Amino acid sequence: MIIRFRLVPRLTLCAAAFCLDAGPVLAAVKDMAQRPIPPVARTEAGLVDTCGQRSAQKLVGAMFSPQSQAALIKTIGHDRIRVIRPGAIITQDRRENRLNLIVDDAGRLMAARCG
Repeated sequence: MIIRFRLVPRLTLCAAAFCLDAGPVLAAVKDMAQRPIPPVARTEAGLVDTCGQRSAQKLVGAMFSPQSQAALIKTIGHDRIRVIRPGAIITQDRRENRLNLIVDDAGRLMAARCG
C-alpha cells in the first residue's frame, strides 16, 4: 500500500509539468506557420556575383536551349548550372557557386539565381 501511495503523487506532478511546458511549444508552432521572408538577391545587395547570375540575366525572356546553355557556360566560366522546369523536384541545398535557371513550360527563361 505504501508503494501505491507514493506513485500517485509523482505521476500527478509529471503530468502537471507537461502541461506547463505546452506554452513554448505552441508559440514555436505559431512562429513556424508564418510565411518566410524571401531572400534578397546577391546582385541587388551589391555583393560579389559568385555564380554568373549577371551574365544570365541578359537571357531572361529568351527561349532556353542546349545551345544557349553551352554559350552561357562559356560566358560564366563554369558548368554548375541547374535548370529548373515547372513541376521539377529539386533539393533545398544552397550553393553560392551554382546558377539556377528557372524555365517555364514553353522553354522560356524566366529567372536566374545563385543557389
